[in-house]
Amino acid sequence: LTEEIINALAQLPEVLVTARTSAFHFKGRNVPVKDIAKQLGVAHIVEGSVRRAGEQLRITAQLIRADDGFHLWSESYDHRTEDTLAVQADIAEKVASALDIFLDEGRRAAMRQAGVRNVEAYTAYQKGLEPYQKAHAEGDLISRLRLANEQFHIAIQQAPDFSDAYINHSDLYSHILMSQANGQLDGNISEQDIAEAPAALRHDLNQAIRHARNPGKRVVFEFDRALLLGEWRGLSRRSQQALLSPGCQVAFWAQSTSGAFGKAQELRDAFARLAVCDPVRVRPWVHLIFADLWLGKPQRAIQVAELAMRNIDHKMLTSGYITALAMARRIEEAEQLAKIGLRSEESRLLIKAQLAAMRGDGDAVGAYLDEYLGKYGPNDYEALILEAWQGDLNEANRLAGLIDLRPFGYMTLLQAIYHCTCGAPFDLDSTPVFASMLAESGLPWPPPTPIDLPLKNW
Repeated sequence: LTEEIINALAQLPEVLVTARTSAFHFKGRNVPVKDIAKQLGVAHIVEGSVRRAGEQLRITAQLIRADDGFHLWSESYDHRTEDTLAVQADIAEKVASALDIFLDEGRRAAMRQAGVRNVEAYTAYQKGLEPYQKAHAEGDLISRLRLANEQFHIAIQQAPDFSDAYINHSDLYSHILMSQANGQLDGNISEQDIAEAPAALRHDLNQAIRHARNPGKRVVFEFDRALLLGEWRGLSRRSQQALLSPGCQVAFWAQSTSGAFGKAQELRDAFARLAVCDPVRVRPWVHLIFADLWLGKPQRAIQVAELAMRNIDHKMLTSGYITALAMARRIEEAEQLAKIGLRSEESRLLIKAQLAAMRGDGDAVGAYLDEYLGKYGPNDYEALILEAWQGDLNEANRLAGLIDLRPFGYMTLLQAIYHCTCGAPFDLDSTPVFASMLAESGLPWPPPTPIDLPLKNW
């Protein structure tokens, strides 16, 4: 109900509606309406409840003005479960009317057709989002994405035109291929997985584009498809279009072709829009930090991280904050935060290596890298970044060359460039496949060097 009401209200340009991720952050929490509104940056709150007895539902909803708690509208509904689509449409229309928004029949029709018209499909999709989000936040990536895909598959079976289910379903296959490109030995990935992943990825991306709900989503899905499938001719232009796409969607891989390739400000602008729409979601804040680092503004990146961390506790924000502190030459503060702020030993080892590189201690970088690889297995992606940070061009070129020879290696190399924030982490001559694709893309080379690293002299 909540998601579909959001989808309906989002059809009205007069209203900026907070996205599901941030709205659900407050579900079941006893937080005053005024505090919720302040964190979300909104003037009004819609809240409600659903009670169920068999197939009978009692639904209540109310619209509250946040600054004084005044109820502008409230209503209760008694319906059977199969009637929920009618209830959510009525709630959305009543909320819009209470906000003095004019609704003609065309607008009412657009609101009623927004979203997913299949309750079972959306229920499965929501069940899939929990392991999907944990996969990206807490690790165990492939296993959790498999669990998520079981539910996304059900959603697609129930609603074959469910574009968001397809795009999330595709993520497992891109990460299977990227793990192979990274040289990671993951017992969860079989030879059959690797063989089947390219066709499955292509199918999901094509279906997401075919069923995109609006032109903006189609643009970002088309960019992701071209990038992931290696169809890079004109990729720079597609990247620009995806970043400038209006509304509350940013292509999942938008950062890969922008921060390091002359579009850091456009990247920042896109994720600033997303942060307004979805202020309690971690993704926009992490990439705002990296955009500022690529713009050579570590102090602003620190301010962004501190603002985000008031409301969000996430390891990626903490890591970004530590990196920003280090780039601002506040090494001691960064080291102290690394000791107390990172709960994962894997994350701590990588950050320790990064900070050692900022101090100019190449021996410590090597020791931390060896410890990391010894505990967590081969990972040419992480090793490439750290070799660049400690200034070993020969080893960085060797690793980049190995990655370049693997299918999907171009994605690993793009990710390494972006997260290194160190200019070019390798010579282009060492990666002939990547170099030929880059020449077709229109993306410039070499990337700018936003900060001088003590050990890196290229």
